[in-house]
Amino acid sequence: MDAMPFAAPIAEWFKSQFDQPTRIQRLAWPQVRRGKHCLIAAGTGQGKSLAALLPLIDRLLAEPVTGRILYVAPLRALSNNMADGLLAQLGTLCARSRRKLTVAVRTGDTPGAERRRQLRRPPDLMLTTPESLFVMLGSAAGRRAMSLVSAVIVDELHALGDSKRGAHLALSLERLSAVAGPQTLQRVGLSATARPLTRMARFLVGNDRECEIVHVGAAVPVDVRLEIGPDPLQSLAGEARWRFVADRIVELVSSADRALIFCNTRALVERLAATLTERLGDERVAAHHGSLGIKRRTAVEQGLRDGRLSAVVCSSSLELGVDIGELEQVIQIGSIGSVNALRQRAGRSRHRPGQAPRLHLFPLTLSDLLDAHALIGALARGRIEPSGQWTDPPVDVLAQQLIAMVAAGPGRVEDFWPRIRRAAPCANLSEEDFAALVDMLHDGYIRGRETGRGPLRKGAGNTLYPAPETPLRSRLNVGTIPEWFDYEVVDASSGQVLGRLDEEFAFESAPGQVFQLGGRHFSIQRIVSGRVEVRPSEAEEAALPFWFGEGPGRSASVSLQVCRLLAGAGLHGGREDRQLRAFLDESRRILGVLPGWHQIVLERFPDPGGDEHIVVHSPFGLRLNRAWGLALRKRFCRQFNFELQAVATDNAVLISLGATHSFPLAEVIGYLRSDTLTDVLIQAVLDTPQFATRFRWCATTALAIDRRDARGRVPAQIQRNQAENLIARIFPDQLACLENLSGPRQVPDHPLTDQALQECLCRHMDLPGLIRLYQRIESGRIGVRCVETSAPSPLAQGAIHAPRHAYLDPADAEERRTRTFEDRRRPSTLTAMVGGTKGRPAWSTAEGLEDALQRFAYLPVEEAERAGAGRAFARLSAQRVAFALSNTGGLAVWVHLDHLGAWLGLQPDVRVWPHLPTGMRPDPVDSHEALCRLVLGAIRRRPAVDEQRLVEESGQNRERVQAALASLQHEGLIRQPHQDPNGGWSERSGRQLPMPAGCA
Repeated sequence: MDAMPFAAPIAEWFKSQFDQPTRIQRLAWPQVRRGKHCLIAAGTGQGKSLAALLPLIDRLLAEPVTGRILYVAPLRALSNNMADGLLAQLGTLCARSRRKLTVAVRTGDTPGAERRRQLRRPPDLMLTTPESLFVMLGSAAGRRAMSLVSAVIVDELHALGDSKRGAHLALSLERLSAVAGPQTLQRVGLSATARPLTRMARFLVGNDRECEIVHVGAAVPVDVRLEIGPDPLQSLAGEARWRFVADRIVELVSSADRALIFCNTRALVERLAATLTERLGDERVAAHHGSLGIKRRTAVEQGLRDGRLSAVVCSSSLELGVDIGELEQVIQIGSIGSVNALRQRAGRSRHRPGQAPRLHLFPLTLSDLLDAHALIGALARGRIEPSGQWTDPPVDVLAQQLIAMVAAGPGRVEDFWPRIRRAAPCANLSEEDFAALVDMLHDGYIRGRETGRGPLRKGAGNTLYPAPETPLRSRLNVGTIPEWFDYEVVDASSGQVLGRLDEEFAFESAPGQVFQLGGRHFSIQRIVSGRVEVRPSEAEEAALPFWFGEGPGRSASVSLQVCRLLAGAGLHGGREDRQLRAFLDESRRILGVLPGWHQIVLERFPDPGGDEHIVVHSPFGLRLNRAWGLALRKRFCRQFNFELQAVATDNAVLISLGATHSFPLAEVIGYLRSDTLTDVLIQAVLDTPQFATRFRWCATTALAIDRRDARGRVPAQIQRNQAENLIARIFPDQLACLENLSGPRQVPDHPLTDQALQECLCRHMDLPGLIRLYQRIESGRIGVRCVETSAPSPLAQGAIHAPRHAYLDPADAEERRTRTFEDRRRPSTLTAMVGGTKGRPAWSTAEGLEDALQRFAYLPVEEAERAGAGRAFARLSAQRVAFALSNTGGLAVWVHLDHLGAWLGLQPDVRVWPHLPTGMRPDPVDSHEALCRLVLGAIRRRPAVDEQRLVEESGQNRERVQAALASLQHEGLIRQPHQDPNGGWSERSGRQLPMPAGCA
């Protein structure tokens, strides 16, 4: 082993534990030892933690008075794991030195007595979270303890870089630097996937500071193994697919003793854990996700480390570097839309230097298979997705941090502004925007009525000082993690918090019901506000809980790779490639082209119930398609005065039309324009719960609404009411009665409404990306193809079977119009009614002919006679029910008495046989309405009728026929299935009756 750049205790300890330092350790140690700010970037299992810690510990052992070390991780479990590992390692290390090092963990779970002890006697190394750091900086004792810190390590930096939580931490680090005194606080960041490195380095150290970037070049390759199975994938995962998934997981677990299985939702975690428990036994299987209590999660992690558990099914809760021991098998169920997330999850396996991570990927549907190939392609191209893409500083985070800074000690406005701008996410904060923020906090968030009653007071000399209650409120309402108002699950005997349930699941539950949580069964004893009291249950059957959240969507780099696949690049002919190629080839055959960066495809098709659906094939990711779908839904609402159902997925937008919606498909793109998209989407967002929810989140982060007070957690309904009251005072149009609004809602100029809209439009959705897309469409750089189909294409199936988080309207799953696709075997009602052999209408009987004349408005005599209807007509005409009409222009049709008025309205001089006296004739119908009825009947008689035939049969000129067709199309009764102007018109329901033999 090479000479170690440390004193003897550290060097000897390292040599006793490892063969050689890794490359990243060799590169990082000199920089950290010199006190440089460093970003250390390397793949999982490369020894980043020791690359940062050993030089700092070496310095601490040599010069103990120089300061303490602070370790900050985004998960409390990471801090706990790191502490456990360090305590074990430092025991042997300290035995070689003359000084004992102390280690402590400070998180939300740390008991009060331990917190007070830590502040009285600060440890050499404290491990904490961003929120707990904020709390410590909020008290005088905490600031005294933090003033001893000389170096801070931020782990999993990429998980924080582009979020409000990251901006919050960046400001806390600036506050930490301020309390550390004249010495320079050294900052060291660790990440496996931080990119771009220069931007993430600036996020770590702030503006106007130098940072050394230490990385080992190319990303670590990942061995991804697709698990397809014997049966072809479908648009929806069926029983056979789930049976294969379970069987194959059991095989993988048996071959490697232990496996970590990632799922994309907590509900799926519970479902798969229940399935595997039936096969492997409950002593070998456990579930792990963020809605479980901390004690249960810790026990599961320990069970995986010590080998008692064979399979742990988890959500993203185990994605980051929580210590779970050495694993060979990591499994991903369903698509994962991010290259970085795949690298993180795969990196949990074979977590040792020199070994490539391995992940078994189980696509559940054909859409998943497309994403899986895109992920593999992105990995092959060495992709690592960017982090730290902040633009404007989040106002609510600024408000919370400024309140905390002022609570720590009054100061002039001019002094706080440059300190805040040192944090990288706040670099663009203008003096005017900062002044507006100060005014909002001084005004109590509502100008005029609450001025001087806010959390901050602005006094003489532009000095800010806190309101009396502000320091306590600041410490009680910490952080940016949004409130979803879950119900706590509490053991009725011990009072231990076992986990959390979705509010709606709790509403739908009742005492005595048994449900599963974390793979264990519980019986509900009592449900009170925000709390479900339970006892363990031995019942074999249990309901599976659900949680409603927001799908994260696919990253831009994966969407780019999907577009490459749709363009024909990246497929090589393997078994998995053949199945994907067949899926794409069939879609191309139906649509003519596949969508991509140069082509958008609009597809319209009927469902078995007669309604129509439009799919905008747009493989640009969920965020952009959410914006597009909501904007289109708003325009459709204004166009047809009807609230439509809509869905957005990573690959498409689906609009479900009602019975009265009909229009040329090519018009849809023109419903929106790049220069008006922002206004349309703002009004669309204000119609959804998104704005109210995000406004509440912003208000609670900015301390306009308390999440906690001196009595504990503020009940959910009180928070909702307070948010609604605040909206009513800031933004009265949002809650106004729609009947009293004369136009669009007028959005006020207020920092919280601006922030809430910004989060809706640019984080939850991608409005800038949609504007750029429309600009390319309008300039002709992206083509638009419109296709009418009789059934949805394979690409459209993914939108039809979209999960709940894809819905853009409030309709529940059981109310979706797309549910009509679930049972295609049901026979057409009209076809079943017509009778006759082989489905032919029985025009040869009087009953059949009368039914046909009523349905079709008329029958050409030649057609009817070829169908053998002569005798039937003779019977009906003798009863004065059916009549033959003719004129000198060659008209020869049979009509029913019900439709005679229409023909008399069109052709008053027509000859009627048998003769019907004038007094017995029906009143003529308005000529346009009459022509509409006759044209509709003719279209119902045939699968497709061209315009010329309608002109000839009706005896009217082309202009009048075109006007009738336009009226029927506007009513949603007919459609032109091809974009060719000479194409055939058909009834929209797609249920035309079959013609009898002999009819043309």
